Amino acid sequence: MRVLMFSQMAPFLPTHDGFRLLPSHLLAQLGERCTLGLVAVTSPAETPEQHRWARRYCADVALVPGERTAHPLTGGPRPRLPQLREAVARAIDRFDPDVLHLEGAVLAPLARMGGVPTVLSVQDSLALRADELRQLARTPWAWLAARRDARREAAWERHWFAAADACVVLSEEDRAGLARHVPFERVEVIPNGIDPEHYAYRKIGQPGRIVFAGNLACAPNIDAALHFATRLFPRIRAESPRAEFVIAGANPGPGVRALAGLPGVRVTGTLPDLRPSIWDAAVSVSPLRVGLGMKNKILEAMALGTPIVASSKSLSGLPDALPGHHVLRAEGEDETVAAVLLLLRTPVVATTIAKNARELVERRYTWRAVAREYEALHARLADRAGRASVAA
Repeated sequence: MRVLMFSQMAPFLPTHDGFRLLPSHLLAQLGERCTLGLVAVTSPAETPEQHRWARRYCADVALVPGERTAHPLTGGPRPRLPQLREAVARAIDRFDPDVLHLEGAVLAPLARMGGVPTVLSVQDSLALRADELRQLARTPWAWLAARRDARREAAWERHWFAAADACVVLSEEDRAGLARHVPFERVEVIPNGIDPEHYAYRKIGQPGRIVFAGNLACAPNIDAALHFATRLFPRIRAESPRAEFVIAGANPGPGVRALAGLPGVRVTGTLPDLRPSIWDAAVSVSPLRVGLGMKNKILEAMALGTPIVASSKSLSGLPDALPGHHVLRAEGEDETVAAVLLLLRTPVVATTIAKNARELVERRYTWRAVAREYEALHARLADRAGRASVAA
């Protein structure tokens, strides 16, 4: 099978960019069994070595310079669609693909170019993400900006997504969101994956250490870090005086950095690798009060073996993670404090939760397993197109 991928970001590994992980790992996994082509939008910040990375997996590679401005929700470079359309048309002529794989919602206008069946991998509904941000808006201007973004993204989804033969998202909530604009049967849920060797099972974490890891420029993460540090952690520290709360993640703003002034709270700032921060903790917390979709940092903690206390919002993209078996789910302040203290005080429970979570990752959430789901989807679309061609 010949798969031609179009990515709004140049794929390469290793990377800490969540939007780059999926296309990069798909190329690495599918390259073992499929013939791959790639058209990718590049950024001036990327290196020549990173631009060459995909050539080891792809028979055909075309790179298109992206604009310097970033998409307001994804942070990815804005491609020039007319220029990209030309690159795509040339790649189709050269490569003759069985399936087009579009990686990123902004590429939706390219669906079914050349009459080729198309998978549109959008990961999240950006209309839903923007609508969630309205709940965290602290000023009327921020609320209006989030409302504007939600309307713009909903209009984009409504106008362009239906042209794709299949739209792929990470969670059932995003499937329901897209189903407002796309036939439900065309929306597929395929989760993100993780490299189980890179995220190797840990040694025992430091007693009393609690970690919250995530992108600290993201409004739901900011809200969760502030709430836990100011409302929940003081109650935990009153019961466990040696407890420590570590806030680890990129781009902490002044409000988050100021939390380091609280007793027992440490803010790491941007780190090149968050694994040691998660490994070293006895408990990982994800008490999101707003935000749906799959949370990569929960998947990372599950793989690394740090037992997790998380809200239902945090777990919305992980339906296979059973509360009480793979994670401890906690709603509200009382439940969250009690769950964290249980894991801090009861090592056998913490170890059991951690081992169960790691087993689930190895069974369900490796990149190899995720790639098999995409490969099956590509094959179904190619087969359907072949049968339609014969019938015609």
